[in-house]
Amino acid sequence: MGFVLLRARAHRLLLAAALLTVLLTTTVLATLTAYSGAIGDAALRHSLAEARTGADAALIVKADVPAAQRSAADATVREGAAKTFDGLPRTVRTLVRSGPYALPGSLRPPTERSGDP
Repeated sequence: MGFVLLRARAHRLLLAAALLTVLLTTTVLATLTAYSGAIGDAALRHSLAEARTGADAALIVKADVPAAQRSAADATVREGAAKTFDGLPRTVRTLVRSGPYALPGSLRPPTERSGDP
């Protein structure tokens, strides 16, 4: 153990340079990460605020909601859109789709039946 301390004391300048290198590298990486996040947010806000590119932005919400709960779900989506696009013009549209339909198994051709009686 004493040998290691003697070697470290002999190379103090080298150890200080290595420590400074690690500190500077960590600082630069943290700064670049913060800068990247800030630039990404600013670019998104800028592109959404412009009339020609803002129209292309869309927030699509899909859910299987029973008919009795559709108005509550619609209100929740409108609230979420207002928070997401705060201060930006927005249009919320509701699209109700029906479920899939198929012929009963007895009316399908025998080649398309999947174990239906």
